[in-house]
Order: sequence, then structure tokens, then C-alpha cells
Amino acid sequence: MIYRILLAVLLMFFSSCGYKTVQHNKENQQVYCITKIKLPTAQETALDVLSRSISEAVLSSGNRLQCSGETTRFIEVVVSSLSVRPIGYSVSQRASVYKVSIDMLFTVKNRKNEVLLQKRIKEMTQYTGTGLNADIEKRYAIEEIGRIIGIRVYSLLNSNG
Repeated sequence: MIYRILLAVLLMFFSSCGYKTVQHNKENQQVYCITKIKLPTAQETALDVLSRSISEAVLSSGNRLQCSGETTRFIEVVVSSLSVRPIGYSVSQRASVYKVSIDMLFTVKNRKNEVLLQKRIKEMTQYTGTGLNADIEKRYAIEEIGRIIGIRVYSLLNSNG
């Protein structure tokens, strides 16, 4: 009997948990296009992570991402430095802690090529893994800095429209 009551209480608790839908104002919606992401060295992983993070930030802010005649805003990202360094090692002498830092210039222009928003973003983080798969953990470290960049871009787009 007590188990049935406990189960009923748990079901009521978990059924009340859920996501709240977000309603974005369609009148202020802009159409963005990422025209350039320039890295100082050829790093496909960093290029992939940055383009995905910025794309998600644009979409999360209630705007559209489309490179067409409807585009009203153009995003350019110039990364002046990206550093991924191992700073800690596991017992088996494999890199297990990575320090990642990025310095980039985020620019939004309109159709007339006028700068609407320009912000230098400098971020640093570290990622701690197990040291068993160093290449995979290096990618996770880059993805961690990408999440932070996505949050910064989201806040910039929401504050300046």
C-alpha cells in the first residue's frame, strides 16, 4: 500500500516537470548568414565546432539562418589565436587535462556592408578527461570552448538584435 502511494506521488512530481515553450517575436526576427570563419591554422575540428556553435546561437536567439536573398545580417568571425595545450597527464603519461584559449573578432554587418556589431571575444577553459583517448579528449576540449562561444554569441544577438 505504501509503495502505491509513493509511486503516485512520484508520478505526480515527474508529470509536473517539463519544458516551457519559448515564443520568439517574429517581427524582430532577422535572417543571418555566416559568411566567413577564419582560423590562423587549418584545424577542421575547430572550424566545425565554431560554425556549429554560432549556428546554434543564431537559431536559439529566435532568428533564422539562411544564406539567400532574404539575408539581412552577415556574420564574420576572425580567430586571431586558438591554443589547445595539454597541462596535465595521466599515470600512463597521456594528456588528460587540456587548456583551451581563443581570441576572436565577431562582426555582424548589414546588406550595405555597414558594421552593426563588432565584439572581441576572449575565452579560456580547461577540460579534464581520463587520459585514455588523447585525440578524442582534445576534441572535447575544443567543443567545451565552442559551448562558451555559443553562449557569448547568443547574449550578443539578444542584447543588440
